Order: sequence, then C-alpha cells, then structure tokens
Amino acid sequence: MTTTTPAKRPVVGVLIALAGLFAALAIVLPYVAPFLGGVWLVVSADAALTLAFLFLFIGRTSTILLRAFFAVATIGWAILTVGRLIDLGTLLTVGILLAIAGSLISGLLAFGRRIFTRAANIFFVLAMLVMTVVLLDKLIGPFILGTLAVVVSAIYALILLIAGITIAIRK
Repeated sequence: MTTTTPAKRPVVGVLIALAGLFAALAIVLPYVAPFLGGVWLVVSADAALTLAFLFLFIGRTSTILLRAFFAVATIGWAILTVGRLIDLGTLLTVGILLAIAGSLISGLLAFGRRIFTRAANIFFVLAMLVMTVVLLDKLIGPFILGTLAVVVSAIYALILLIAGITIAIRK
C-alpha cells in the first residue's frame, strides 16, 4: 500500500528550491544591486528550510527515527531563522548544532530509506553535506575564507535549488 507523504508532494520540493534561490540571491545581489541585498534573503532561506523540514516531520514517513531527526532539523532551522533577526547568544550555537545534526542525519536516513526519487535523494544528501560545511564554518569560526567561502556558499545554494526541483518533480 502506498502512503501519501509530504516528501512525495511538490510543496517540500518548492520550499527547498526557494531556500536555494534565496541563498543564491543573497550571494549575487550584493554584487549586482547592493540596495536589494540584505538579511531578509537569508532569513527567507532559513524560514523555507524550517517549513520544509516541518512538512517532512508532519508527513507519514517510514520510521519514527527519521521523523525525530526531521523535528530536530526543524527546531534547529527555526532557531537559526530567529537568530538572524535578534541576538540569541549561546542559543544560536545550539540551533546550529541542531540544524547540522538534524539535517545531516535526516538527509542520510532519507537517502537510505529512498523517500524521494533517486536523483532527488542524491541531491538532497549532497545539499545536507555541503550545508554541514557551511554551518560548521559559522560554528567554529571562519575556516573557509575569501573567494572559497563564496564558492562553497554558491555550490550549497545551487545544490539546494537542484534538490528542491528534483524533489518537486514526480516520476
């Protein structure tokens, strides 16, 4: 029997693609039109990821463990979203750790459980791996500097955009 899950619906894919688009715009717009850039693009990307993981948590996925890590990722991304707007101090560190753990482990579990199509699973887990590098850079201090930081962020945005599109497209 096939169950309908938000993982198979386009809304999760659209939210992940929007997060990738907002992240890409946050990189490009300060160079092209500085007055259009700002923190609102990063907040929008984080909020889109929060909602995507929330819909994945609410859906009927295969295991409780996978749903638990979707919930951890949801809480982590929600803290990161709020942390972009106000100073949260050490709570932001907890949010980064929750976002890393929840996103990475749920990405690996989703890949193993094949909750998306084959291509979507691959791009989703790649996005979560690159996202881990980007968030670790924020957590332990900048170890990716200069042009490399922009390139890694651009790769993250592009893979997130592709993952969202492949998740939204059905077989």
